[in-house]
Amino acid sequence: MQILPSPGLGELLRYVGELVDRGAEDAYASLGVSYRPRYTPVLRAMNAGATTVTDITTRSHVTQGAISQTVGLMVADGLVERTTLSDARRSGLELTDVGRTLVEQLEPHWEATFAAIVQLEKEIGHPLRRVLADTAGALEQQGFGERVRDARRIEQERNALVPTPGGTATTNWFDRGGSAYALFRPEYSERLAMFLASLAPSAALAVDVGCGNGQLTAQLAPYFDTTIGVDPSAEQIENALPHERIRYVQAPAENLPVPERSASLITAAQAAHWFDRPAFYSEVRRIAADNAVLALVSYGVMQFDSDLADRFDHFYHHEIGPYWPPERALVDNGYADIDFPFEEYPAPRMQITKNWNLGQVLGYISTWSAVRRVNEAGKSEILHAFAADLAALWGDPMSTRPVSWPINMKLGII
Repeated sequence: MQILPSPGLGELLRYVGELVDRGAEDAYASLGVSYRPRYTPVLRAMNAGATTVTDITTRSHVTQGAISQTVGLMVADGLVERTTLSDARRSGLELTDVGRTLVEQLEPHWEATFAAIVQLEKEIGHPLRRVLADTAGALEQQGFGERVRDARRIEQERNALVPTPGGTATTNWFDRGGSAYALFRPEYSERLAMFLASLAPSAALAVDVGCGNGQLTAQLAPYFDTTIGVDPSAEQIENALPHERIRYVQAPAENLPVPERSASLITAAQAAHWFDRPAFYSEVRRIAADNAVLALVSYGVMQFDSDLADRFDHFYHHEIGPYWPPERALVDNGYADIDFPFEEYPAPRMQITKNWNLGQVLGYISTWSAVRRVNEAGKSEILHAFAADLAALWGDPMSTRPVSWPINMKLGII
């Protein structure tokens, strides 16, 4: 797997923290205050009624050890004093007169700080605090170390069946279920979710119909109070990406378990060509809030480097072409011919780009409905011959190559 020369999560968090702290120090200096930014969560918690280190820890997102160290510094600076609580079993904390005066001086600054955060979020187009809070909550549920171990396991699963150059794929490479769909389907660009959320009239509710294993659903979740992922397949729902603000429901697109006039954004990603669209559109009108947005999203045919393109195109259009259902033609032409009884809104050009090894490419192809039909027809030799040819052209199966998919959309305001 190629490791891109980009900063990791810890590096970015530390760097952003340094930039924020540097700006805070400049702001405090402009007020003529000799002050450490690390005092802020303690002062704000105590001003809100906290009287012990445990209380402050509960009200903030700082560890108890760090709070204890900060309180020690604040006692030395004359901002906080230690007291004995009424049960005499615990020590308490209280702001000194100097500390209370400092809080009064800083409260207008804190208000301006939150206004600056709101402006920053508008500028970058991300609900930054919500994203960070969600990240903290997710890491509390499953630690980052465990997530790294899971990622290693998934990578091993992806590469377990990689064919060798000149050889053939194993007999079950193209016979995998919903877990393969979750492993190998390409993720949409974060820009897509950001763009769709920016069009929605509110952040109350997004509904992702035909959600599959929740790739777009999970990307929408940070921007909405609630996101509902709907799919008729129990297997897809079982393999869906969990999120505290996502509710997954097994149901068809033509009978959505969503209250009337409640959804601000309704999406169908790589799914609308399978729907009974008149029935689906009737449901869209029923659940749409005023000025809600409907987005039918698809990504087109995978595109390769020139030395692989001819073999892939022949496989896609001629060898398994007859096994594609008629609805696939709507995807191939970018939804240009799909029926859409709403006033259209222009969409920007976007694409999905990945650097994949041979196993990831074949894993993705294994999720195609046409591949399933080839297997059902007893023509699996078509698949294995293609895998062998692609492996021979690819070279080292663990080396990565760029692959891309154009993103196409039909957007409407309901």
